[in-house]
Amino acid sequence: MGVGDSRYNRPVNLALATAHDAYLLACVAGTVALLLLLVGRLRMHAALGLSVAALALGAAAGIPLEKVPVAFTAGAGEMMGHIAIILGMGAILGQLLASSGAATALGRLLVEGCGTRGLPWALLALGILVGIPVFFEVGLVLLMPIVVDAARRSGRPPMLVGLPVLAGLSAMHCLLPPHPAALLATAEYHAALAPVMLWGLLVGVIAATLGGPVLFAILIRLWERPGSFLRGALPQDAVFGAPVAETSPMAGPERAGVGGSTSAEKGEDLAVPAGALLALLAILLPVALILAGGWADAVTAKGTLPNRLLHFAGFPDVAMVVAALVALATLGRRVQEPAYRSSGGLRRLTIDAFTPIASPLVILAAAGGLSGVLRASGAAQAAVTFAMGAHMPPLLLAWALAAAVRVSMGSATVAMAVAAGILAPMAGTMGVRPELLVLATGAGSILLSHVNDSGFWLIGSLFKIDVKSTLATWSVLETVLSLTGLAGTLLLSVLLR
Repeated sequence: MGVGDSRYNRPVNLALATAHDAYLLACVAGTVALLLLLVGRLRMHAALGLSVAALALGAAAGIPLEKVPVAFTAGAGEMMGHIAIILGMGAILGQLLASSGAATALGRLLVEGCGTRGLPWALLALGILVGIPVFFEVGLVLLMPIVVDAARRSGRPPMLVGLPVLAGLSAMHCLLPPHPAALLATAEYHAALAPVMLWGLLVGVIAATLGGPVLFAILIRLWERPGSFLRGALPQDAVFGAPVAETSPMAGPERAGVGGSTSAEKGEDLAVPAGALLALLAILLPVALILAGGWADAVTAKGTLPNRLLHFAGFPDVAMVVAALVALATLGRRVQEPAYRSSGGLRRLTIDAFTPIASPLVILAAAGGLSGVLRASGAAQAAVTFAMGAHMPPLLLAWALAAAVRVSMGSATVAMAVAAGILAPMAGTMGVRPELLVLATGAGSILLSHVNDSGFWLIGSLFKIDVKSTLATWSVLETVLSLTGLAGTLLLSVLLR
């Protein structure tokens, strides 16, 4: 749904709180429990479990039965419209980065240049840099091959190695304009954009540091402990970025080919593997395009051809398509597998790239269906009504409102839009800077990602981890980011008095 949807921005009347609101929240809790039972205990596929839970929620919440499938399919279609092309083009980029050796080169640069201790900080910086202008999902698919190769070289699970990247991407997404929800909250609260960006970057870096390298260090110790459930639950591979076979640098042209034979034995000439510079070009090109689109009105006159072209190229789907085409031209000539170097090889590479994301796409469609049923049920308004009943300081109230919608509905964007829409009329009389209200709302919008959040299933699918492991890593990370973001905002409110 659009963040400006009036259904989620209307004022909430506390007098309207009824037993039905409590029943709706109980239905949401029951849906979460049902999902945990189906997916976690009975080992049902996540897409099927999400579909069953969504349809059960719609029936239990009192939505007319004939409208439950409509809400489900509308939510699934909206999710696919948002994510399908991004994920598909990201899969092509990931396959090219891996098959050309570019991901290996950049991974080697990070691991060998920064060392084991410096790697989490390098990945955090990369996550923040990419996360400032692009959506979380785009940044994730762009950086997955680098995370996987760095994990392979360090001998640690990709999920743990990727925590700093995820922390940087998520913190920037919720706190910093030009991301849509943060920009909407800035406009709703009539906050100044420059302070929001400056203070949001400060709070976001602190939160991402605790949620990234610090949490990484804690979970690595837990993973290394004998008998830890994380040790067997976190695999060493992931959907994107499985690197090509690599031999000793002394091996020269005798690199492993398909089926275990070498290219030297077959008499084939392999291209020189791509370097770290080409990897950075592939990753940062869509970032630059999206950033240029965001600044189009500042550098060109509105309505002119350059302005329209920048806006067009800066749309995330378009930017990812352009990046995939450029990567095919620059990295396609460097692919190492003989099967991809023959006639029609790049077409086969593209088809192979789509195969691993089939399951994540179906899971995300079902998660979108669940979100659609949640919206149709009125659970968001019920959560807001209960949160508004608590008397608390303004910044804490903004955080709690966003957190209540986030936990009950799963969408960070909806959570931020709802909280900002409710508090906007009172923002000028609350006695706090509106810029801090934006940060508090953003921090609340990412609390406790769990089974009703499409991002939860995206992380689990890409890193090939089960529900329990996703809760123990990704959900903990999001909660740390949320609480640290709130603490940083409260500290700023004291310092800026």
